[in-house]
Amino acid sequence: MFFVATQNFQGVEQVLDRPADKANPALRQLGHEEARFLLRYQVSELNRFYFNVWERVQLALGVGLTLLAWRWPWRRNIVFVPAVLLLIVAASHWFMTPEITHLGRLMDFVPNARETETGRVFWRYHQIYSTLEVLKFLLGLYLAFTLLARSRSSASSSARGVREVDVIDNP
Repeated sequence: MFFVATQNFQGVEQVLDRPADKANPALRQLGHEEARFLLRYQVSELNRFYFNVWERVQLALGVGLTLLAWRWPWRRNIVFVPAVLLLIVAASHWFMTPEITHLGRLMDFVPNARETETGRVFWRYHQIYSTLEVLKFLLGLYLAFTLLARSRSSASSSARGVREVDVIDNP
């Protein structure tokens, strides 16, 4: 999502620097700064929508993964990882994202919005959100490697058991 969001904002600058022939008259009529505000507003609204939808998908995945980890006994020792991931997503979705959205909308058409008090608060929330995203990524990697290692050790012990049975059956 961070890739999508940053690419969307870079796209605004690309459109303004090299507008399509049919868009050029409308952009000129608006003026560079007004067109920039309008395009950034559109991108911001799309990014808000994408983040909200992606968080809902993560909530569903988190519930499913937590229930799955709880159901299988050999995975119970790692059930805390998807549960923590789910809590992080829930906190982001219901506490961080609404505040980031609200503050972002207050800044949409403000020149030098980063330098305002609203901008400073927005970026603090954004930094916390980004830190939580990195934490989720690292926990997800830990979970994936743990499950892979566990599945490989289960597969090798199953193969060992089959070889032992073959030795017994074939004297």
